[in-house]
Amino acid sequence: MVIASMVQLPVAALGAGHAVQHITESDLLPTPPRITDPSRVMGRVESAGLGRPSFVVVECPDGRIPSALVLEYGDEDTVQARPARVWSRTGGVGNAPLYRLSGDSSSGGYVTA
Repeated sequence: MVIASMVQLPVAALGAGHAVQHITESDLLPTPPRITDPSRVMGRVESAGLGRPSFVVVECPDGRIPSALVLEYGDEDTVQARPARVWSRTGGVGNAPLYRLSGDSSSGGYVTA
């Protein structure tokens, strides 16, 4: 068993360019979406622990697949950044990128076996 602690994520430092795609909870789908637009691909999103992966429509307007997906949640606060979950691209096959959870600023840690 490994216990890892998470740190506050500098979401603003990740940038808002094509390297990072900001998503919402409703963008996380339980089944693979059907993609018909050539500027989009289907990404698989995995988190540590038990459970099924989610799927997301990844925007690739210039042909580049984003290196990270960022989900900010909670109330906006002028003093403190919003909590965020970040998934980093770890591979994938062809135009189907795989993203794995790389950070969650609202949790004090997580356990993996």
